[in-house]
Amino acid sequence: MSSVNHESAEQANGKRHDEAAFGASKLGRKDHWNSVYDREINNFKETGDIGEVWFGEDTASKMVSWVCSNIDDPSARILDVGCGNGHLLLELSEEGYTNLVGTDYSAQAIELAQSIAQSRQAEITYVEQDFLDAQDVARVAGDDGFDVVLDKGTYDAICLKPKDTEAESVDQTAIEAYPVSVVGSLKDSGVFLITS
Repeated sequence: MSSVNHESAEQANGKRHDEAAFGASKLGRKDHWNSVYDREINNFKETGDIGEVWFGEDTASKMVSWVCSNIDDPSARILDVGCGNGHLLLELSEEGYTNLVGTDYSAQAIELAQSIAQSRQAEITYVEQDFLDAQDVARVAGDDGFDVVLDKGTYDAICLKPKDTEAESVDQTAIEAYPVSVVGSLKDSGVFLITS
């Protein structure tokens, strides 16, 4: 059965969630990521380099290893939220998993991920998605939901999302929407794996 602990570390220590010790950052802004992936697309076209593997190869390898050790069905529906260049799903595809979906709110990230998958002849579905929008979550999850939802850094970016374009404080509504979106994406028996 899937479950999400809605209590943050700050709440557990007696602080309110909105008193977090961090502020908004460009890492929480869509325009920043669009710019990053514009550069990554050009690099891939020119050199074939897939770009940055966020949190490094070791972290991605640990997530892939966990999935391989715990998810026996190669046709399990697996969602990578905030997939970026799609590296994590490429690795799972190489391990024989066949029902892979990557989403990102950056159209440029999706374009890059699709180009890389095509160049490797990997059959992976990549979809532009606003993971904080309940209707968009329902659209991607469909009637069945996912067996596994993976997150390698997306929640971090959401926690740095500004309230508006000029805000220095984070968007608490986005932070609160995230666990609801995770649950909305999963089957009742689904598994959520996050690295942060």
